[in-house]
Amino acid sequence: MTEGGWVSKDLPYMAERFDTRWLVADYEAGDVVLHSPFMIHASTTNQSADRRIRLSTDIRYQNVDDEIDARWNNHWSLDDML
Repeated sequence: MTEGGWVSKDLPYMAERFDTRWLVADYEAGDVVLHSPFMIHASTTNQSADRRIRLSTDIRYQNVDDEIDARWNNHWSLDDML
């Protein structure tokens, strides 16, 4: 989405371009963030003095009767069009 698309790695520029702002919070160990898969989100450099890491997962659900999208049967790759 960044190559030739409208998503940029320049986050301040994106906020200005779409006349919006980025929301931030002071997360602590154990905090959970849930959001729509359509939400543009980002993270900054880990500044933890305790050298803690962030665990990010991608969990998706669908109706049992819906056909499975074949793209989800493979490991992620840059050219998988997801």
